[in-house]
Amino acid sequence: MLDQLDQRLRQLIKEKHWNKLTNIQEMSFKPITNGHNTLIIAPTGYGKTEAALFPILNKMLHEDVKPVTVIYITPLKALINDLLHRINWWSSRLGFLVNRKHGEVPQKEKNLRLKKIPHIIVTTPEGLEIDLDWASRFREYYKNVKWVIVDEVHELVSSKRGTQLSILLERLKSFIGYDFQRIGLSATVSDEEKVAKFLFGSSERKMSIIKLQDTRNFEIKIRKIKNDSIMWKNAAELIHQLIEKPTLIFTNSRFSTERLYEELEKLGNTEIYVHHSSISKDLKNLAEDELRNGNAKAVVCTKTLELGIHVGDIKKVIMLRPPTSVSSFLQRLGRSGHIVHGIPKGEIVCFYDFDVMEAFALYISAIKGKIEKPIIDDGLDVVARELLGMILQYQKINIDDAYNIIHNSYIYRNLKLSEFMELIEYLAKNNIIKIDNGYLKLGYNFFKIWRFNKDSKSGWGKEFSEFFSLINNDETFTLKYNGVTVGEIDAVYVYKHVRANDIIRISGKLWKVMRINLNKSTIDVTPVNEGEGEIPIWKGESTSKSSIIVNSIKNIIKNFNKYYPVMKNILDKDAMDSLLKILSEYKEQSLNIPIDNIIIVEKREDDEWIYSTLIDEKIANTLSHILLYLVIKKYTLNAFARSSIYGFSIKGTPIDLLKEVVNMDDNKIRKIILKSILRSPLYIATLKEIQPSFGKISKINLKEDRFLIKEALRQTLKRYFSIKKTLEFINKIRRQEIRIIYVDNPTPLSEAVLSHAQIRPWLLDLNVSIYQALKGGAYTVNELSEVLGISPKSLENKLKQLRRANNKYKVTSFVDVDSRENRWCLYEDFISIVKSEEYYSSFAPLNQNEIFIASLKSGDNQVEVIFKPKDLLNSPDEILRKIPFNNIEEVKVREAIDTSYQFSQKYYHVGKDIIIYLLLNAVAYLQSLKYS
Repeated sequence: MLDQLDQRLRQLIKEKHWNKLTNIQEMSFKPITNGHNTLIIAPTGYGKTEAALFPILNKMLHEDVKPVTVIYITPLKALINDLLHRINWWSSRLGFLVNRKHGEVPQKEKNLRLKKIPHIIVTTPEGLEIDLDWASRFREYYKNVKWVIVDEVHELVSSKRGTQLSILLERLKSFIGYDFQRIGLSATVSDEEKVAKFLFGSSERKMSIIKLQDTRNFEIKIRKIKNDSIMWKNAAELIHQLIEKPTLIFTNSRFSTERLYEELEKLGNTEIYVHHSSISKDLKNLAEDELRNGNAKAVVCTKTLELGIHVGDIKKVIMLRPPTSVSSFLQRLGRSGHIVHGIPKGEIVCFYDFDVMEAFALYISAIKGKIEKPIIDDGLDVVARELLGMILQYQKINIDDAYNIIHNSYIYRNLKLSEFMELIEYLAKNNIIKIDNGYLKLGYNFFKIWRFNKDSKSGWGKEFSEFFSLINNDETFTLKYNGVTVGEIDAVYVYKHVRANDIIRISGKLWKVMRINLNKSTIDVTPVNEGEGEIPIWKGESTSKSSIIVNSIKNIIKNFNKYYPVMKNILDKDAMDSLLKILSEYKEQSLNIPIDNIIIVEKREDDEWIYSTLIDEKIANTLSHILLYLVIKKYTLNAFARSSIYGFSIKGTPIDLLKEVVNMDDNKIRKIILKSILRSPLYIATLKEIQPSFGKISKINLKEDRFLIKEALRQTLKRYFSIKKTLEFINKIRRQEIRIIYVDNPTPLSEAVLSHAQIRPWLLDLNVSIYQALKGGAYTVNELSEVLGISPKSLENKLKQLRRANNKYKVTSFVDVDSRENRWCLYEDFISIVKSEEYYSSFAPLNQNEIFIASLKSGDNQVEVIFKPKDLLNSPDEILRKIPFNNIEEVKVREAIDTSYQFSQKYYHVGKDIIIYLLLNAVAYLQSLKYS
């Protein structure tokens, strides 16, 4: 291949002291030179960047190219500086200018782009979005683009940023009127053709997939620490011994990163740094620079360092607890041995017995080449955002043109015009766009949401720069004590697990949750000394675990003897003992490990029902939400569920609710699943994430916002649940293909289920739900229970609390004389209900001359008022003058001759403004009893 390169390029290769090109560089040259859209698949460290660049630079040297000629897109801003240096080394020596574009580039450098237009620009999806939407002068140079290279395609394909990019590439093609060549660089993926189609979209060029099989071996050791009250200290002490300078230490969350770093610091470790999405740019750069310069002993990080940021030669990778997918495991491990034929070297440190099983399952899956298939995100919020981007770009756009551009994306190839029009109509209703003679223009709400003035930002307002990004910024809740920030927690974790009065540990201190403010994303806390009931935040850290891990664990258990020699080589003694302990505990109870066709059911003393079985996490999640919904509807709000690949659990029911679910028909189960998801914290998180894209800045209305609710529900379902697989699972129980075994003693899998954090119902907006349900009407507790899906007992307790409220959520009740049932209504609606024809008889005494006594209490004060019903009707002011207080805690009404209080009627927490009507209600009810 070298002889086909221009002499100038060959000379540069010689300067690099490269004797030959790598296999992937050789293999990619011909298809790229021939103009094919090309997907290059190879492990990290094989020179994929040069594999794409060499044939392009070779052609640029012999063609009349004008800037901008090449757009190089990478998902991480942190990669840009590395790539700029790497690409510039070749390009500048060949006379081509290279520049970069991302949010943190200094303004001086941004201005230089217009003075010296680069031939090659290195940017992110967000950078391309900004240029197309907003950079009216610079985007004209994009009309010269001949090639687009997309790096780390495997990282983008399953994210909203990847979906955004797929539309951006179609927008770019439409804008320049040329079918530019597309080249993707990827680590090993499961479905290469799907990834290629995702990237190449509507391009009519020939397609080539160039794949280098990863034949590299890797070294891995799985270790187990003692799981006790000083677990984090144990982990830090072991990791301290394992570090070989320089080491990357991966955790599964920001919380775990900070917690481990805190313990490593206590051991006197220096030259150790932290790297995760919440720390400042300067701290991230410091960690990366210290690694590159050989000064860092180790960096404790999250997935932010999974991708190919050049940080020098990493000697070893340590993973604190196994990652949740095979692809993530390989990415992390591949950060060491980062050269051709280099051997990655890693350790996995486990907390739990089943961490060991997961870690070994990842290892077995990796050596067998089993990797997760990409799940492409087809959210309509991305379509909405790109539609707005096109309007920004062109000021107005024809509806048909906009639809055709989006429909050209591989992801939206099946989007119907009717669905697209429904989206447009909803956006127009929210005044984020307006429709004008078949064209779309910006609506007046657009700049209310996406604001230039940071100081005016409030409520739903966002900075204008946020418009261009679909990065899920892992929304957080800020913890505040007396107005001072003491820490942050991931929003999804809060929605799922945190409630008022909980105890949480942040920054080494214990805090009690006093109030959660959903609108401001803040949590008011107060310090406490004791941590009874403390929520371990790190337990709720993981995303859903790959089904490949589940199937691999099943395979390992079934063929334990076959894998035993391999285990002995890579598991330390404590890790090996933990696996043998799992097997022996089941053997001692004469039980099979519940894998393919068994569910073991245990009821704990605290009434938590545990259903242990190795299961797809989406099925477990769906089943746990079904049970949680039923418990709340039938029994209590004081309920929670758990969900994991080891099974699921439910607290708050006296009976085995799974039996009840199995006996339901599939249609009823489907309806319950949808209702349960609408109450799920995961749905709330999704709704909050996508609302701004649809221009929805006010409260959600069930009728008016059906489109948004439906889309949030669809995305939540796709991401976290599976109706189809759950119904298949339930049908297997019905057909007795899955056996249910009841036991009294704890089993290892049930302990694994209990190690997961509680999922609790998100009912902080219950006041709003009750308000909306009651508005304009009067309902019994049972009627409301049906509407809201909350047990009558729990609902009645909540209504009694709302009687005390001093805001619009305040409620009151009266007796429906016709049905003799208690009806609840909003306090603000009470008088209009009194005057309605529907409840006329409930406030119309049968005999106006009988004498009654009303006993009224307020604090320590009490007064008795003697009255006749006609007094209430003819001279109410006289009655009111006899009541010395405005807020009445208790009202008791009886007939004067009923000294035993055998027949009386009571009301609680009412105001003087409605007391006359309540006295009329009491009289009408008591007389109806008397005369019936």
